[in-house]
Amino acid sequence: MKTSNIIYFILFISAILLSPSCKKDEYRVGGDLHNPNINMTTYDYLKSNKYGLFDTLLLLVDKAGIKDKINQQGVTFFAPTDFAIKSYVELRTLALQKIDPFKKWTVDSIIKYELPRFADSLDIYFVKENLPNRALTAEGKIYKNLKNKEVVASYEETFDENLGYNKNSSVIPRVVYYTYLYQSLSPGFEVDNISYPVGIRTLVQTSNAQTNTGTLHVLSNSHTLFYFR
Repeated sequence: MKTSNIIYFILFISAILLSPSCKKDEYRVGGDLHNPNINMTTYDYLKSNKYGLFDTLLLLVDKAGIKDKINQQGVTFFAPTDFAIKSYVELRTLALQKIDPFKKWTVDSIIKYELPRFADSLDIYFVKENLPNRALTAEGKIYKNLKNKEVVASYEETFDENLGYNKNSSVIPRVVYYTYLYQSLSPGFEVDNISYPVGIRTLVQTSNAQTNTGTLHVLSNSHTLFYFR
């Protein structure tokens, strides 16, 4: 089976498994892990995901020969899922078809034409220090990713019922956001007001995994790889 077909099979199965019947699973929007300590490397933990949410990501990582990047010591990885790759190839296809309606961009295209770009661009998802939930603030703080560009990570209260808020509970849930910046922020910025073209805020769907090599947060399935627009 071609890799361009594998991704759609994986995502079809993942969509079924991520239905409401799987509420008890650790991968849930806005959730954190009850037991954050994972006795595996970050790569192995992603590979062990029972829903296969990172199979295509790790396929590209292996093809690009950057497994060691995933397993760097002392960094935080804000990992995109295979849904982000699916969105990326679909948008690339739409862009190509404006020129040639018969063109299509696939995972095979990434492997054939842009593995060096993939390897380099993945650096935008790594912060140069460990950032478990307890190290993050509601106001957000500016950090540097591995491309030495500024990003913001925050751990904010939410009043969104889809993210666990219940007006009958005195406990206000908190969720992690990863904000990719296109422009520098002014002092005293309000993290929840950041929007394009200044930056793009991405919800973390599962946070605070502490692997043997670093901290892992998983970005929402609605994210598009490399913030491609």
